[in-house]
Amino acid sequence: MKKSLPLLLGISVLLTACGPNKIIVDLPSPNGKYHVEVRKCPQSGSLTWTEKAQVSVLESGVSEACQSAVKALVQFDAPTPEEQLQLEWLSDTELRAWHPSFNPEYGPQSTTDKPGIPIKVRFAPKK
Repeated sequence: MKKSLPLLLGISVLLTACGPNKIIVDLPSPNGKYHVEVRKCPQSGSLTWTEKAQVSVLESGVSEACQSAVKALVQFDAPTPEEQLQLEWLSDTELRAWHPSFNPEYGPQSTTDKPGIPIKVRFAPKK
């Protein structure tokens, strides 16, 4: 049994690394200067197979791979099912985003954004 545990852990890490990395939503801003890209990605750090939706606000024509936040102006994760994720451009530079798992006061567990960007993300359910 001792020999099989490292093998199982290795296979689990390999499967997580080879998981989905596909765009499931691409929503352009009204003026087309930005877009929101939602990717189905493996949940990092999990020993079992779990997925998440990675939400990235990007300049038009730019894409961001799973587990990367290099090019994203704003990025956050939402758990599955991603069908519960609400995204709506309120203006050319303001996005409304919501998922039932978000904290009603703060939104997702963490958000990464670049300083000085013109994009504002409002985490709120549709009224």
